[in-house]
Amino acid sequence: MKKLFFLVFMIFACFNLLAQQREIKLQKKIEALVKGFDGQVGVYVKSLKTERFVSIDCDTLFPTASIVKVPILIGLMDKIERKELDYLQTFR
Repeated sequence: MKKLFFLVFMIFACFNLLAQQREIKLQKKIEALVKGFDGQVGVYVKSLKTERFVSIDCDTLFPTASIVKVPILIGLMDKIERKELDYLQTFR
C-alpha cells in the first residue's frame, strides 16, 4: 500500500513540475529589459496554454496608488473615441 501511495504521489509531483516550467528565454529577455531600471519591478507572466511562466520579484508587495490612473485613462480614451475630446487636446 505504501508503495502504491508513493508511486501515485511521485506521478502527481512530476506532472506538477512539468506543468509549471519557467520560460527561461523570455525570463532572460525581461531581466535584461529591467536590469538598468532605477526602481523596483515585479513581473509575472503565465501562458494559459502551456502553463509556462516568468516571474521577477512576483511576491513583492507594491503600493497600488497609481492603479487609479487606469480607469481614468479608459474614460478619456472612450471620450476620444466618441469625439467628445481630441487626442492632442491639452488640459489646464
